[in-house]
This record gives sequence, structure tokens and C-alpha cells, in this order.
Amino acid sequence: MKSLARTPVAVYGEGPVSYLGLHGWGADHRTFAPLEPFLPPGVQLICPDFPGCGGVPPPGEWTIECVIEETAQTLREQSLVEPSVIIGSCLGAVFALEMLQREVISTQRLVIVDPLIFFPMYLRVFLLGKFGEGAYRASMETGIGRIMANLISRINRSSDVDMTASLKDIDHDSAYCYLKLMTDLPNPQRYSDLELAVDIIYGEETFRFARKSSKALKAIWEHAHEYQVPKASHLPIIEQTEFTAQLIFGDDTVGQPGTANSSSAQPDTTGASTARPVPSV
Repeated sequence: MKSLARTPVAVYGEGPVSYLGLHGWGADHRTFAPLEPFLPPGVQLICPDFPGCGGVPPPGEWTIECVIEETAQTLREQSLVEPSVIIGSCLGAVFALEMLQREVISTQRLVIVDPLIFFPMYLRVFLLGKFGEGAYRASMETGIGRIMANLISRINRSSDVDMTASLKDIDHDSAYCYLKLMTDLPNPQRYSDLELAVDIIYGEETFRFARKSSKALKAIWEHAHEYQVPKASHLPIIEQTEFTAQLIFGDDTVGQPGTANSSSAQPDTTGASTARPVPSV
């Protein structure tokens, strides 16, 4: 991995074909680090951090519009607004859709990974005034709280991946603001007019809100391909890296035999839009 000089942008791999990775809530560019060994030759995976994440200062205003504009400005400054493929994970899928809808970026193909289009009802307790914020900090900001949250999330899932690992060193003030911002997520029908290739990937054992989000997006795009990652929950890139990489990169995926979290099953990508695009000229 390398970083673009004086920017909040990490780059994995190198080459003329650019993939743009947009991370989700409570995370940063490291969401996409597991994919680095699987990058096809000639592909660079560009991963900006959103405002308030990965050491980037918080946005000027805590609105979707401001987060989108400040991120888009970073991409414009680096001439990164026309990637061949965009990968949006969790909340990053919404921000990818918003940037595409507002025409601040464009792409040939969008890969949506375990999206968060609908705000999870069980997180609303964290928004109940001072009590809610205290509950959030006790659950997510403290080591004991994260251990308990991870143990609860282990119910009904096969993976032993720590689902709260990314929360250890984040800016929790910003994370909490993003949580509040998620109550204003747009209706997904807003994106129905977007014309591009779409692949939707979600974990077999993921949370209800992610399954609901995936189905809602599939419903507005008849041409979209939907894939379920076996034995994965909300973090298929981490839980089943090789399987997920093959869905994203297709036949050009660099194989990594013996990868600890690889699934023995191979994804069926018949008819998928996973062919690697040619470099832009």
C-alpha cells in the first residue's frame, strides 16, 4: 500500500485500471487491505477516507451533502472521478450512489458489498439523547463493550472474525455523528435511473438490514447481479476474502492458495459484469 502525497487516499496495487473503494461506517481505507494480494495485474485500488475517518478532519457540516462534496473534492484534485469500477462497502455504498446520482463521479460498474441503505432499528437506542450516546460509548468505545458486542454478533454466524476490530482506533465523535447522519439516508428508489453495470454482494449470515438493503437495490435494477457469500456475515471482504475477490475481479483475480479465510466453494459468476475494464485513454 502507498498513500498519495498530502491526501487522505490510500492506493493498493498499481496500473492503468483504477478501482475506487469506499469504506463503510466505523472503518477507513483498511477495509480493502485484504484484497491487495488478489488484485489483478495492472489494477490499482484507490481508497479515500471519508471526512472524520482515518485521521481526516471532520466535515464542515454533518450532512450527507457535505461529506459527499468534500470527498468528491479530494477525488477531483487527484483526477480520480472516473474510475472503471467503484466498490462501495456498507455505508460507502450509499455515498457511492449519491456521488453517482449527483454526477460528481462516473463509472462503468458499481460493486455493492453488504450495503446499509436502511438505518438498523436496533441502533436507534444509541440516538436517545444523552442516554443513547452513553450507551454507544459504553458499547463501542470501550474494550469490554466491544468484546460484548462482538460476542453477541457471533450468534448465528460461522466466522470468528472480530466484527468490532475497526472500532478500536477510530474517532468515535465522528463515528457517532455518522450514526446520526444515517437516519437521513435517501430512499433507494432515488437511484433507479442510474445506468451502469451493478453487482450486489452480501454475506449469507449478514444482518437483517443488509439483506433488506440488498433486496431493495436489486428490486430497482432488474439487470443487477446478486451474489451471496457463504459463511460470511457483514464483512465478506474480511471473512471470505478470496471468494469475494473473485466476485469483484472475476477471472483475473490473483489466486492465493491456502488463504486462511478462503472458501473451498468457488463463486458462480455466470453472466456477471466482473470482466476487468480496459484502461481509459
